[in-house]
Amino acid sequence: MKKLWLLILSLFCCLSVSASAAGEIIYQGDVNSNHIYLTFDDGHSYKNTRDILDILKEKNVPATFFIEGDFLVQNPILINRIVNEQTLGNHTMCHKDITRLTNQQFREDIEKYEKAVYEITGKPVTKYFRPPMGKINKNKQAILNELGYTIFKWDVCYYDYVYYDDRGVDYALSNILKQTKNGSIILMHTLTKSNVKVLGTAIDKLREKGFVFSSLDELV
Repeated sequence: MKKLWLLILSLFCCLSVSASAAGEIIYQGDVNSNHIYLTFDDGHSYKNTRDILDILKEKNVPATFFIEGDFLVQNPILINRIVNEQTLGNHTMCHKDITRLTNQQFREDIEKYEKAVYEITGKPVTKYFRPPMGKINKNKQAILNELGYTIFKWDVCYYDYVYYDDRGVDYALSNILKQTKNGSIILMHTLTKSNVKVLGTAIDKLREKGFVFSSLDELV
C-alpha cells in the first residue's frame, strides 16, 4: 500500500511540474550564466525606435521588441526593419490591462495582432508575449499557452515609460547597471530620448562587467 501511495504521489508531482512548465512566465534567464537579454516595449516614437535599432546594429546586440498595436499598423517600414534585424513579439493590439478583457476579447486581440504582423511583413510574429503593464492572470496564461506563446516579463526595469517625464541619462544608466545581474531580462521603453542616448554606453559598460547580450530564443 505504501509503495502504491508513493507511486501515485510521484505521478501527481510529475503532472504538476509539467503543467507548471507549460504555463511558465519567464522573468529571468539562468542565474549561473553571464548572458543577459535586452527587450524594448511599446514603440510610440518612430525616431527613438529607429535610433535604437541603429545602435543595436552598430553594437551587434540582439533584442526583442514588444510593440503595441497602434504603432505597429502606423509604421510598416519600421516594423519590417525590426523583423529583419531583431525579434518582434506580441504586445496586444489594444495595449490594455488584459485581465479586464474577456477570454474571447483577448483571443481576438492576439489573433488580430498576428494577422496585422503577417500583412505588414509577410512573416508570422515570433510567439513571444509580454503583457501590457505586466498584468496577467491564469485564464489569459492558458490561452497564450494554447496558442503557442512563451510569456516574458523582466527583472530589470525603471521609470522610463512616461515620455514627458524623462529623468535623464544618469538616472537610466545608474538603474541599468545597478539592477542587471546574471540572466537578467532588461526592460526598456522606446519613449524617452534618454534611453536612446544611454543605450550605447550601457551596452559598453555591461560588456565591461563581463555580460554577454543574447537572444530570448535561448530561454525557450
